[in-house]
Amino acid sequence: MKTFILSIVLLFASVVSGQDPVIQGIIDAVDIEAMIQSVEEMSGEVSVDLGSGPVLITSRHRDNAGNALAQQYYEQRFVDMGYTTEEQPFTATGRNILVTKEGLLYPDEIVILCAHYDAMPAGMFAAPAADDDGSGCAAVLEAARILRDIPFAYTIVFALWDEEEQGKVGSNHYAQAMAADDEVIRGVVNMDAIAYDGNGDTKARVHVRPVANSMAIGDTVFAVLDRYNIDIDLLLTNPGAIYSDHASFWTAGYGAVLIIEEFGADGNPQYHTPNDRVEYFDVPYFEKLAKLSIGTFATLAVPFDPTASIHSISGMANALYLYPNPTSDQAVMWVELESDSQVAVHLLNALGQELDLLYQGPLTQGKRAFNIPLATYPPGTYSVVLTYSDGRQQVARVVRTP
Repeated sequence: MKTFILSIVLLFASVVSGQDPVIQGIIDAVDIEAMIQSVEEMSGEVSVDLGSGPVLITSRHRDNAGNALAQQYYEQRFVDMGYTTEEQPFTATGRNILVTKEGLLYPDEIVILCAHYDAMPAGMFAAPAADDDGSGCAAVLEAARILRDIPFAYTIVFALWDEEEQGKVGSNHYAQAMAADDEVIRGVVNMDAIAYDGNGDTKARVHVRPVANSMAIGDTVFAVLDRYNIDIDLLLTNPGAIYSDHASFWTAGYGAVLIIEEFGADGNPQYHTPNDRVEYFDVPYFEKLAKLSIGTFATLAVPFDPTASIHSISGMANALYLYPNPTSDQAVMWVELESDSQVAVHLLNALGQELDLLYQGPLTQGKRAFNIPLATYPPGTYSVVLTYSDGRQQVARVVRTP
């Protein structure tokens, strides 16, 4: 993977404890009616106008003309939201659809929210694929709508993959190209079939494997579930299945998870048939899994208030330096103070939960180094928070690698 350069981040912020109001607002903004409308349009139940009058997208199978219509549909939806889309061709007809929203602090490090838009069955049959994976695609579109005007620390990529049904062809092409270019992917949240709960038990699964920071991403999914009181009975599968697009990133050495309905014990009987339609959705369940997925993704991308960024504040550190960053063991934080101060130094995880009190007491003017022990923690992003006696704070972030 790409060698990370030293990241120096200074923020004037408050330590997050309990629910992050930005994440809660994102979760609350999920509009189930809008997602159902999107699935109806992409599964041929409602016509769409792609510039030449109303059409029905009756199949999104790779070999059906509806696949190209679906490409147009998704691109038009993103453009209507104000985004610029990128088509990534990888076969004569295969096209991934990508949208990038640049991060304000770490523009070269990305997080990906994704689903696949191609469908089964093949042939002349209708392939509405409302659940597999119109549901995931609708959640990606909904996330793009909600997150459009919210700044994030890390770059966001909304991705819709083609030819997943032929062996994850589109996502594998993308992941391998990113790895070949040594690009940094902080994590991938893949949604594949998130709307069917036949027995009403609210069970769903998150699939993980010990690849890169996948386990830590899985922990984040459970933390978001608990912290924001999302009523899903979530089960962990480790080692996770490799039948969907998250596995392309595992193969390339990146951290990824799959969020999916209880596909084994309560599988959708309409799977890969012409009857995979919205009428078989458990709509409240769909809403909850979308909220869990989008909330997790937004947490990984780290909402950021650019108005809080500082370089120097009277009585506070001129600079915080963390090196090496990333690290697999420990980092050293250098603090340079303008004047004597009483401080506390805390280590927090990506959800703002306090892990350790590293120091509490006086600091004299000048430079001071603190060891930041990370070897016992899972891979992920951590915050070192310097708190002054008057409540003001500065934050430096460090990435722990496997």
